[in-house]
Amino acid sequence: MRKLRSVLSLALIAVLTFSNISPVQANPSLHIGVAYDTGGLGDHSFNDAVNAGLILAKKRIKFAIDSTVTIGTENDRQLRILSLIKKKCDVVVVVGSQYASALKVVATQFPDQQFAIINDESIGLRNVTSLVFAENQGGYLAGATAALLSKSSKIGIITNIAQNKGFEKGFASGATTVKSTIVIDSKYANDSVASVAKLMIAQGADVIFSTNPGSDVELLNVVAAANKSGKSVGVIGLEPEQYATLSASTKKYLVASVVKRIDIALVDLVSEVSLGNTLSDILNPEVGSSGRRYGIFDKGVEISLWSPDLAKVAKQINLLAKKAAKLST
Repeated sequence: MRKLRSVLSLALIAVLTFSNISPVQANPSLHIGVAYDTGGLGDHSFNDAVNAGLILAKKRIKFAIDSTVTIGTENDRQLRILSLIKKKCDVVVVVGSQYASALKVVATQFPDQQFAIINDESIGLRNVTSLVFAENQGGYLAGATAALLSKSSKIGIITNIAQNKGFEKGFASGATTVKSTIVIDSKYANDSVASVAKLMIAQGADVIFSTNPGSDVELLNVVAAANKSGKSVGVIGLEPEQYATLSASTKKYLVASVVKRIDIALVDLVSEVSLGNTLSDILNPEVGSSGRRYGIFDKGVEISLWSPDLAKVAKQINLLAKKAAKLST
């Protein structure tokens, strides 16, 4: 999602702020390969977030970059990964879970090549590093914020079947911590988020958190229309999964955004690779995946507050963020 000219500029508690990073000694011959998802740079989503991380890493470490962009087919994804292997990259980073099946095939064929995948923990291979985020903590922040902002005491969350339950469970936990009697409408939307949002609004929800990847333009248009009809409804978005072209008529209804700090994850990855290491925390013992899961405590999950109404409860959100940071991942 593109950066907004925010009404409220809020620096959350220390665990939510990006600390200065001191330079590290690095191998000047370090070579990073990046297989971007469809659209390439300029998508205001994962591709741009990864690029921002590489730009930040270059301030600390000298390295060369080779990149490629997939057209989206399974075969093309494999070919893009193979093209970076041929360029002898120290690590090949693939952007997004859509690469998972292609990466699993190629990584099995090249066990001595190091890979990393953003936002996926389904690959149980020792040469694949997964960079993922504590969605239950992000959901908690969204739920608490929604409950604090809601005047109707009815809020909603829209997810999809493919996502795990982290956002949904965290949202409910955060909301009920703030207001035990709050009514939570939880719905799935694999296609039209806008139609689901219309139904939620008709049933009284006045703050909606959407976690579905892709454009949220239609959702914001629905919310803008509801507000013009006399209702008061706000949206909490998710970055960088979602992107939108925000107009003057819609941006004021985006009240907050949960943010996955992919840039920080990329800095960590490049730093470790430059030292001949990798990120190897156990993420999913059932499949054997490893890497690192980022949460509030290590600055990987944040919430940006855009609504001026949230300025009144900023301190309370800071305190709730400390609770969210303790949720097990």
